[in-house]
Amino acid sequence: MRQWIYQALCAIVLDGQYSNLYIRKHLNELDQKDQALATRIVYGTLQNLLFCEALWQPYVKRVQPKLGVLLSMSAYQLYFLDAVPAYAVIDEAVNIARKTAPKSAGFINAVLRKVDRREFRMPDDPIEALSLKSSVPLWLIRLWTAQYGAKKAEQCTMATTAILPVYVRRNPLRISKAAFENAPHIQRIGDDWIYIGHDLASDLLYQEGKLTVQETGSYQISQFVGPKAGDRILDACAAPGTKTTAMAECMNDQGWIDALDLHAHRVKLIQKDCRRLHLACIHPRVMDACAIDDLGLYDRILCDVPCTGFGVMARKPDIKCRLKPENIDEILPVQKAILSSCSQHLKAGGTLVYSTCTINKKENERQIESFLDAHPDFRLEAMQTLFPDQQHDGFFMARLKRVASK
Repeated sequence: MRQWIYQALCAIVLDGQYSNLYIRKHLNELDQKDQALATRIVYGTLQNLLFCEALWQPYVKRVQPKLGVLLSMSAYQLYFLDAVPAYAVIDEAVNIARKTAPKSAGFINAVLRKVDRREFRMPDDPIEALSLKSSVPLWLIRLWTAQYGAKKAEQCTMATTAILPVYVRRNPLRISKAAFENAPHIQRIGDDWIYIGHDLASDLLYQEGKLTVQETGSYQISQFVGPKAGDRILDACAAPGTKTTAMAECMNDQGWIDALDLHAHRVKLIQKDCRRLHLACIHPRVMDACAIDDLGLYDRILCDVPCTGFGVMARKPDIKCRLKPENIDEILPVQKAILSSCSQHLKAGGTLVYSTCTINKKENERQIESFLDAHPDFRLEAMQTLFPDQQHDGFFMARLKRVASK
């Protein structure tokens, strides 16, 4: 199992693969009894990568990247998993080292024994301590502090380490509320539904299209659009289709939704979910949202644009591995182009929702301000930031109304 974990982390940390996609593709290579622990160690190591590196770096002058990954995954287990004996963690790491770099086995053993024996002291500076505790880089904490204040910055920072539940939504076209409430593996907490089973793909409710995994904030964005039966809707960046299908269910599958994505393999994901949920009003298309063909005008448009993903780092901790301050503005022109392009296809009186899964005013409020300055025929109706916390991911949404035809 730990060899599998090591290979997974090397693929994610060093080769840039996406954690959720890698685990989805390869998890069945493990015995079912090992899958939950393996997933926890992979995600836990990624969530706490800066901290795990800080645990072993004082004892190392130079290390090969793959050995650094091995030290980090072992340090995570030593520090966070009390149920796993330290000797077992160290022995497993030494065995992996013998297979991958035999001469390094003694080195790995010595470093991990020091990590296990010595107490780690956090920095005295509170911001530096917060950065290490959360494995969020200092520059991002400072960005959040400047934009939202110290309290919200700390909340967003610590939210990246949360172990979040799997939220699901009911398909009202396929199952009644009463039947859903009484279904196995479903638990209600407040207004939210949580899946507490272990194998969603083989669950009959999922297979029969009676439920879909969707974070509550993501579902709020679908509702924010205000879909109604008979509407003609454009979902400009639709894949994998979770918000698209939520809107279709709200419309009782009556109307028309053009669901666009730039990549054919991602459009297939939308098509697959439409079949599973028995939805006919969705029409997936391969198309660039920055240059939409003449598809006519729409009553409602959703622009759920590509973003830095700062609001969903708890579920996608590999984002932490790729964070670089010099790169975060690269996505801004794409967001602006999508919003501008899609706005041309909205009817007078129609509604356009711009949304992201990030916490960054340059991608959120500033984009809306810039768009409104350039488009006097639009006005802002509502705007909301859902900050991430220990139970939920973070999202931004803004609803615009076209008040006059072009």
